[in-house]
Amino acid sequence: MQNKWAPAIGMVIVLIFMAAWPAQTVATDPNEALYIAASQGNLEEVRQLLDSGVPVDAKNAGGWTALMKASMEGHQPVVQELIQRGADINAQGRAGWTALMQAAQFGHLGIVKILVDRGAELNGQSVNGSTGLMFAASNRHLDTVRYLLDKGADANLQDKLGRTALIIATSENLEAIVKLLLDKGADATLANSSGRTARDIAEREGFTSILTLLKAQ
Repeated sequence: MQNKWAPAIGMVIVLIFMAAWPAQTVATDPNEALYIAASQGNLEEVRQLLDSGVPVDAKNAGGWTALMKASMEGHQPVVQELIQRGADINAQGRAGWTALMQAAQFGHLGIVKILVDRGAELNGQSVNGSTGLMFAASNRHLDTVRYLLDKGADANLQDKLGRTALIIATSENLEAIVKLLLDKGADATLANSSGRTARDIAEREGFTSILTLLKAQ
């Protein structure tokens, strides 16, 4: 009788072997191999690929550089190595995301600091108009929001929907981030593309604590 679990077991074995194989074995394309090595935090493999001539800013099939992926995954040693090798700090993927946006989205503050210190554009915007500050705010990374604001990030930039970091934080009922943004000068009068301000949103959603903060402005 055929074992009904055999296909699943076989797939697990394949996945285990793929995880163990070096990046260049899984991806014959050197650009893809660099991306995979960076995504895994495999510093030695990254160094070997770069030494073999793979461009540090090579993009994989999805338009990502190794620096973008390492920043997203929180692999700080790989980020540092790529920067030392001349990686473009402000390179953008197809959606316009940068390494800074990736690091800010996932709250990798150490990497955010490295990128900013090396010249990352604080107020760069994605294709949809999002900024690193917006990503940090929407994902509840208070320390990252504070750091970006202290370094000069513009709290009043708006995305393609007219949303500011304050409007985003208000929409998600993030009181501590709303307070910080207001303390750092965020404009509570700006409206989104639907004509709603942060105060309008707080009133509609019944976010009373945030509404109190906004009324005090």
